[in-house]
Amino acid sequence: MKRGLVIGYGNSLRADDGVGWHAAMRFASDARFADVDVVARQQLTPELAVDVSSARAVVLVDARMSGGAPGSIGVHPVTPRASASKMSHHMDPSGLIGLAQELYGHAPSAWVVSVCGESFEEGEKLSSAAAAALPGVADEVARLLSEHPNA
Repeated sequence: MKRGLVIGYGNSLRADDGVGWHAAMRFASDARFADVDVVARQQLTPELAVDVSSARAVVLVDARMSGGAPGSIGVHPVTPRASASKMSHHMDPSGLIGLAQELYGHAPSAWVVSVCGESFEEGEKLSSAAAAALPGVADEVARLLSEHPNA
């Protein structure tokens, strides 16, 4: 079983909605994530359940539209729930973790690390607030994985 899985997700063509995508790309060159699988996706899909089920801990990185100042970082645990959308190509974190439990018998400890976005307009570039949050996102993800090495 691998130590951890980080899934950065969001629409990389909608400015700050792509913060998870940008974070995952940044983690690829960060030595703190050398023994962690890091993937970037446009959205969460049922196919990710097999990867989730083989991890001790999962951190999902995404943008949020409200709940703080632009660039603010939030950390929230994910509670698995039965997935109502097994046949859909879109899932939420709770459904994905629940699907891993249903199909593969393992629901790892999981968290969402989110960044409050400023702009969700068309474009590949993050706002200055979201871009400035990326080092803090990396620190939070590394902290979660190090505090829960056997989760």
